[in-house]
Amino acid sequence: MAHHHPERSDDRPPHPALDAGVDPTALKSPRGHPKVLTRRSAALLNELRDLDRASGSLSPLTYNVTVSHPHRFVWFRNAKVGTRTILGFLDDQQVDDRLLVLSRTQYPTAAFADYFKFGFVRDPLDRFISAWQDKVHQQNHFKFSPGRWERMKTIEHFAAWVAEQDLRDLASTDRHIALQSRLIDLSQVDFLGRMETFGSDFSTVCSTIGLHWSEPVRQNQSQPQGVSRHNASAELRSIVEEKYARDYQVFGY
Repeated sequence: MAHHHPERSDDRPPHPALDAGVDPTALKSPRGHPKVLTRRSAALLNELRDLDRASGSLSPLTYNVTVSHPHRFVWFRNAKVGTRTILGFLDDQQVDDRLLVLSRTQYPTAAFADYFKFGFVRDPLDRFISAWQDKVHQQNHFKFSPGRWERMKTIEHFAAWVAEQDLRDLASTDRHIALQSRLIDLSQVDFLGRMETFGSDFSTVCSTIGLHWSEPVRQNQSQPQGVSRHNASAELRSIVEEKYARDYQVFGY
């Protein structure tokens, strides 16, 4: 795979990692541990970080990505948008044990230029309600104090707390409430599916990456707690529309 690299100054010797490009399969995990890089892979990624100012090798921002070298895809994981369903499907297809699962990581964009890059998005209000149902009403994922947790079980209180967060900053923001437009590298993605048309869109993904498609079993679906897009309060709508304005604009919801 040929890569273009910035011109070097005459007094700086060429670096092998810049000249040869990066083989995407050099980034791998130990078998059975997809969330961990091998020592050699971690060293390569650290080397790329050190060289990044000169090479432009890495994505400017960090992302949660799942990579399959055999099927040549990069999946930008978007929490509360079918992630467990897709992982379950990949496991059923026996792809799961060969995946590389990275979180909050810069990745070498040029190395994956020929990989199929995809992600899924969802109506921001639906996604927000789902995150609240799963991560607040059913469990204390955000580790609120007992009294505050009880208040947060009213979704408007939770929305007011979220309104104080910087949803663009993945270093400090929980992935379940982060901007979807921040969780997907929009400059690199080849295909954006939608939760509202998940079956047909995921069929397209499977066809592209060479997997036999069958309707995946939906997993980790939040149980309704009396709040939906159809009966959401004006206060809730106002907060979500303001905080997720970029998602509404970018994805056309």
